[in-house]
Amino acid sequence: MEERIRVAGRLAWWLVGITAAATIVGFVVWFFRVIIPPLVLASVIVFLLNPVVTRLQRRGVPRLAGTAASYLGVALLLTVIGLALSPLVQNQAEELSDRWPKVRRQIERNIDDLSKRSERGNWPIRIPRVKQLENQGAGNDKKFSDQVATLRDIAGRVLRIGLIFLLGPIVAFYLLMDLPDIRRRIESLIPDRSKDEVLFLAHRMNLVLGGFFRGQLAVAFVVGSMVSAGLLALRLPLWLIVGMIAGLFNMIPLIGPYIGAVPGIVIALTTRDAKAALGVILVMVVAQQIDNHFITPLVMRRAVQLHPAAVMMALLAFGTVGGFFGLLLAVPVTAVAKVVGGHLWRKYVLGVSLPGLDHPDGQPPSELGGEPATAPA
Repeated sequence: MEERIRVAGRLAWWLVGITAAATIVGFVVWFFRVIIPPLVLASVIVFLLNPVVTRLQRRGVPRLAGTAASYLGVALLLTVIGLALSPLVQNQAEELSDRWPKVRRQIERNIDDLSKRSERGNWPIRIPRVKQLENQGAGNDKKFSDQVATLRDIAGRVLRIGLIFLLGPIVAFYLLMDLPDIRRRIESLIPDRSKDEVLFLAHRMNLVLGGFFRGQLAVAFVVGSMVSAGLLALRLPLWLIVGMIAGLFNMIPLIGPYIGAVPGIVIALTTRDAKAALGVILVMVVAQQIDNHFITPLVMRRAVQLHPAAVMMALLAFGTVGGFFGLLLAVPVTAVAKVVGGHLWRKYVLGVSLPGLDHPDGQPPSELGGEPATAPA
């Protein structure tokens, strides 16, 4: 009985400490929220490229050269893909430019038709006609100072996004280059009695996060390819661009697939007819069913090991608190929390010592996370 009380007390203090640490981290993150986006991007790049850099280092390639080679390889891969797809994308973009006047007229006709139906059917919400929208926009012209402020705000947002995509890879380069030294310095701050346990958890979290990010890219590529192939079979204009958009938005949990389907449906309605739009919806639904039942479980299940209900609750909570970025971080953060919480529960409540705690996956603690212990900085 006394042993159970002692274990429960230790677990309670663990939870208090974790809560306090999470609160402090939350305040720090909020205070330094400007630097969070480039750091998140840098972390994603590190998780994606670190296995390659580590493998090169184990074969005798210096860390700096391996990091530079991995960046060069990614740049060459993107260049080859861009050169291969650019003629097709350019042709489809020119086709969209040529079709735009017709597409715009079709959209205006559809809006006017909906407006007439709303008037005849006494809909609760009246849809204004295109002419009314144009007159309303012309009658509410902003002052010159307001327009300048709007342009300045847009320019600021574009500049911030550009800085994120500029600073993220630069920070990731230095992190990849000095990662073994950073790890050794962090390890030196951990008490010896807790070092093996902390390194074990760090290794598990590294596996979860790395698998999640790499799995997301793989799933996005497969879904984009399936959608592009289906739209090509339907002879839909801009099928490649629409497929790429669907694949990219598929990485956004919950709402991403619906947003990614909108461009294809709009293009089908404006350039073809309702039957083509139904075909696009069918392609999207089939791609999502294949993704949800085969691709994502195969690629992601071993990485995050989260129940679908837990994923939905995490998306709801993180989306409410953090908006768009909260949705992006919901699954990896919840997966990490599961790793930590599961370990604490097994150790302090069940009293189970995990097999191989001192040497998880057959590796000594100094090599957890795929970094050689003697790697040069």
